[in-house]
Amino acid sequence: MKLTEDHKSFVVYVADCVTPLLHYIPTGIPEYTDHGFLHSINVLRNIRDIVHEYPVKSEEEEKLILTLSTVLHDLGCIVKRKKHNERTIKILSKSRFDFLRFTLGKPLYRALEAVIIAHSGEVDLGRIPDDPCPEIRLKLTIPIFRLADACDITSRRVKELLLQILVEEDLLNKKSKHIWRSHLEIENILVRGTQIRPQIYDRRLARYSLAKLSDELRVINKILSKHSLPIFTLEPDIVERSILKRP
Repeated sequence: MKLTEDHKSFVVYVADCVTPLLHYIPTGIPEYTDHGFLHSINVLRNIRDIVHEYPVKSEEEEKLILTLSTVLHDLGCIVKRKKHNERTIKILSKSRFDFLRFTLGKPLYRALEAVIIAHSGEVDLGRIPDDPCPEIRLKLTIPIFRLADACDITSRRVKELLLQILVEEDLLNKKSKHIWRSHLEIENILVRGTQIRPQIYDRRLARYSLAKLSDELRVINKILSKHSLPIFTLEPDIVERSILKRP
C-alpha cells in the first residue's frame, strides 16, 4: 500500500503498539481461525491488491484508514469473539490510545471507528454513517475493507500441520474441520480489476469458504451498486496442487 512517509511512519508506530495484543488473541478453537497478527498481515495484502485494482481510486486519507483498520479491527477478540468490533472501540477509547485520536483528528478517527464497527458480518451495511469529511467516502471504504477481510480464506490462514494435530487431539468439531479444510484448498486469491479470483485445488472441499465469500460479496455489491460504484464478481480458478502441497 503506497502511503506518504508521514502516514507510513504513523501506521508502523500504531502497529508496534498493538502487536503484543495481536500475538495473544486467543484462537478460540474450535470456533474460529486466526484473528491475530497473521490475519492482519493477510488483510493488509488484500487491501493493497483491491485498492490497486479497483477502478475507483482511493484517496490518501482513505488508504490510511484502511491500513490502520487492518491492525486494529479485531483487537476486541482478545476479550471475546462476540461483538468484538464493539469491544475494539472500547479498547481504543482508553487514554493509552489518545495519541491515535490526537494524530488523526475527529473526522478521520470517526471514519476509523466506522470501518471497525462495520467490518463485522453482523452489521447491516445499509446503515453506513454519513461521511465524516470530504476525503473519506465510507460507502467505498467500508465495502473495500469488508471484502479484504472476507478474502482471508486461503491456506495462509491455516497450516496443514496445525490442522493434523488438532484433529488427532479431537479439538475440532465436525463443522470446524470443514472450515479449516476448506481454507487449505485455496492457494491464493488474485484480484484482477473487479474480479475476485480464488485459486483453488478442489472445488468440492473449498465450497464452504467460497460460499461464505459469495454471501459477503452479495452484501458488499448491494451497497456499491446503490451508490453507483463498480461491483465485484467471484471467478474461481482451478489450479494444480504442487508436489509439496499434495496430501
